[in-house]
Parts: sequence; structure tokens; C-alpha cells
Amino acid sequence: MNEQFSQPPAIDTSWIKRAGYIGPEGTWTHQSSLDLFGDQVELVPFSDGLFEAYENGCVDVACVPATTSLVGATPYLDQVLSLRSPTIIAEYPKVLSYSLMASKDASFSMIAKVVGHPVALQEVAGWLDENMPNVERESCTGATSFVAKQKSPSIAAFGPVLGAKLYNLQILRTGIEEGLHNVTRWWVLGHRTPAPTGFDRTTLHLRVSEQNLSCVLNRFSKDDLTVLNLYQRPTCERLDTHQYVIDVAEHVLTHPALAALAEIDGLRILGSYPRRY
Repeated sequence: MNEQFSQPPAIDTSWIKRAGYIGPEGTWTHQSSLDLFGDQVELVPFSDGLFEAYENGCVDVACVPATTSLVGATPYLDQVLSLRSPTIIAEYPKVLSYSLMASKDASFSMIAKVVGHPVALQEVAGWLDENMPNVERESCTGATSFVAKQKSPSIAAFGPVLGAKLYNLQILRTGIEEGLHNVTRWWVLGHRTPAPTGFDRTTLHLRVSEQNLSCVLNRFSKDDLTVLNLYQRPTCERLDTHQYVIDVAEHVLTHPALAALAEIDGLRILGSYPRRY
């Protein structure tokens, strides 16, 4: 397994007291926050209001799943784009290995319904089709806590092993969809741009009309910028205007052309940070 997808990045926590994450406890984002910060900072779960807490300074950083290799953009990516001035300070790509968890008196053959985060259900859909084709599927945030509250042997949840430990559930199956094909990339949003490392990534947010898109892309080529990936996101405004998340190689402090891109109408820099892959 590639090391860059299994080891969390080193983050300077000297200025971080509170880290917010999309809760509840026992989710993959909780696990990733533990990987990133351990017990060095206070971890605060948010069912709602994480982004407002980040913008208002109620938390110093926010841990957010942005993209996945199986599903693409997560629902939280657009919420990041709607923030006034987000600053990405780190990325954390992590190989996921789902577990199927249920109450202590359940067995695999008893399960009639499985619940999971909407993204999780998409990521385990192939395994479900093969191993539990007749079981009902239901989207649910905080799936493990939901199963613990229901106390029904016929309901199971998908999530990390952490959920079973926190909610006293048994693990019926594990290692589900584990592999480099199932990687989620988390962003850590903060307020201080980390120093260049020599292997960095800069993430841009571009809102542009179809008419002007080629001009912007030509600018990247002219400035010798290496585009690593590009995600199109809807604007929910006009059919001929789009927004894009564009990752380019290098750091804004080491590539002069990156800073100059901020002069382009509709383009802003979301952050420069150590590159993990």
C-alpha cells in the first residue's frame, strides 16, 4: 500500500487549539481528525455549522472530505467553495477499509437493512450487490450511532472500525472495498499558509463563462503551470457559466505566475500546501 495514502501529513499544531470536523463521532472524518491531530488539540464534532464555526473563528481548523477516487467530489466540496476566504493548509489522502457493524446480538444472515453515509453507500455498492443484493439500503449520516440507538439485530452500518469501538457494536465483516481504488482526500482548512516544501500543490477556484474558459487555460500553459486535476462544479445560476476546482503543481510563494493568477477575474487561490501524491 502506498505510504502517501496511509500516513497523515505533519501539521504544525502550535497555533491550533480546536479542530472541527463533520460529525458525529465514529465517522471517517472523525478517524481522519484523530490521525491528523491525535490528542494534541481539542476535536469538536459538528452535525451542522462547521463552516460557519471555521469562518467565525470558533475553531482554528476544519477537517473536510473533498474528493474520493470512487465517487469524485463530495457534497462538502461545494460548501468549501461558498466560503468567503477558505485557506487549505493540508491534504490527507487515506485508503478506506469499510466495516459492517451491528448490535452484539446480530448475525450476518439477520441483516435486512444497511445504513451509511450517502458517499459510503456508493463506495460499497459493488460489494453490496455481490454479497447482500436483497438488503435494503438507506442513506444516513452518523450511521453507526443510528444503529446503536436502534438496538435492532436486523440493521447494520458501514463505517470505520472506530465506530464499533465507540458505540459497542460488533464487526460482522471488515476490509470492504479496501485498496488504492478507494481513497478519500480530506482538506484541512486553516488560516496560515504553510511554507513551501519543494513538493507542493496549489488549489484554485475558477468561475468563468464558456466563452472565456479557453483563455484562462491558455494562460496556465503560457505560464508553464502543470495542471494536476480539474473538477467542474455547478454554479446553479447560468447554463453557460461554470466553476472549477483546479489543482496545479508548486507553491504560490515559489512560482511567480501563481500569484499573478489572482488578477484573473473570477479566480481565487484556495491554498498552497504540501503535496501528498
